[in-house]
Amino acid sequence: MARFVATLDELLSRPPRHLLLLFSGGLDSSYLLHRLTAGTGRPVPVTALNVRIGPQPDSGRAAELAARFDASYREVDATGEFFAEFVPAAVHADAYYQGQFPVGSTLTRPLMARVAVAAARELGCDAVGHTATYMQNSAARLSRSVAALDPGLDLVVPFLGSNLSREAKLAGLRAAGVELASGVHSVDANPWSRVIENGSLESPENRLAEQVFEWTRPAPDCPVEPAELELEFRAGLPVTLDGRRQPLSELVASLNTRAGEHGVGRFSGLEDTPFGVKNHEVRESPAAAVITTAHRALANAVFPTADHAVRAGIATEWTNLVVHGGWFGHLARCLAGCLAELDAPVTGSVQLRLHYATVTVLRLESGNGLYYTRLGGQFHDLMQGYSYPAWHRLATLADRADPANLEL
Repeated sequence: MARFVATLDELLSRPPRHLLLLFSGGLDSSYLLHRLTAGTGRPVPVTALNVRIGPQPDSGRAAELAARFDASYREVDATGEFFAEFVPAAVHADAYYQGQFPVGSTLTRPLMARVAVAAARELGCDAVGHTATYMQNSAARLSRSVAALDPGLDLVVPFLGSNLSREAKLAGLRAAGVELASGVHSVDANPWSRVIENGSLESPENRLAEQVFEWTRPAPDCPVEPAELELEFRAGLPVTLDGRRQPLSELVASLNTRAGEHGVGRFSGLEDTPFGVKNHEVRESPAAAVITTAHRALANAVFPTADHAVRAGIATEWTNLVVHGGWFGHLARCLAGCLAELDAPVTGSVQLRLHYATVTVLRLESGNGLYYTRLGGQFHDLMQGYSYPAWHRLATLADRADPANLEL
C-alpha cells in the first residue's frame, strides 16, 4: 500500500528509494532539497522536476539550485497541454471560485501532477513529492491527482505536518550558502492567472497594497480613452480577436496585455480550505476576465432558461470539485465533458469596451441567438394568433389570493 509522508522528520528518517520532487527553484522546494541532502545520514536520491507552464525567465536558476544540492534535474514544458485541455475546461465552466475570481493554480496543479507521474514511472521513482502546506488547496490538488493517476506511488508532502516560517527557511538556506530573494509575498503565476499571497495579504483586514500588482494598471494610471475589441467564439471557445484567428495561447497573451493596460482583471477574495478556515488570495487575470464576460453574454443569448440554469449548476459543481483537487475524479471528468457538449451552440461574436477596470459588452451576434429581434417580423406575426386570456389566467392561477376558491 502506498505510503503518505507528512512531516520532515518522517521523510528524513525513512526516505524513499528515489523521490520525484516538483521543483520550481523557489523557497519551499529549495529548502526541502537542502534538507534532503544535509539532514540525513545518507543522501536521498532526488530528481527535481520543473514543470514549465508559460514563460519562466528564471528556470536556469532552478537547474543551478538542483545541481547545488546534488539532485538530478528535469524540465518539462507543458504549456501546450495547458492551453489544449485545461484553459478550455475553465472557459466552458466560466470557472470563477464562488463567483469571486478566476481559478488559477486549480488549472496547473493537476497538469503538474500528470507530468510528475509520467516522469516517476519513466525514472523508476517510488515517490512523488511537493511542498504545499495545509493552508493551500494545492496540497489536495497535487496529492489527489497523483493518487488518481498512480495509486501505487508514495506521496511526500512534508510541509503539511512541519510548519516552518519563510524566515526559517531563508535562514536555513543562507547557512548553506544559498541566497534567495526574500520577498514578503509568494507569487504563483501562469498565463491564465497570477496569484499573490502571504505577508500583508494574509489578512483581508489589511488594506490592499498597490505594489503587489504587475499585470494590471491602477485606475488613476489607466488610459483616458477606452479600448474596444471583438471576440469570436466557436462552440464556446474564443478563436479570433478583432477578426484575426489566433491560437488560444496567443489570444490570452494579447488580452492580458490589452486588458491589463486598462486595469481590468484585479480580484481579491477568500478561499475555503479543507479545515474550515479561509485563505486570503489576491490575483490578476485580465484575459480571463474579458473572455469570461464575453462567454457568459453569448451563452445567455443562446441557451433557453432550463439549459442556462442546468449549465450554471454543473459549472459551479465542477469548479468546486477541481478547486479541491478532484480534476481526475470520475464526476469531474463527466461534468467537464457535459459542459463542453453544452457549449456546442455557443457560437458568435461579442464586442467589448475596456475602460477604467471595467469590461462592458457593447454588442453581440449569434446565429443561434434566441433574442426575438433576430426573428424579425415573423415573431410578431406568430404571436398574433396566441390566446392571451387563457395564458394569462393559467399564469396567474397560483397567485390568486384565496387558493380554496380558485376559478379559471
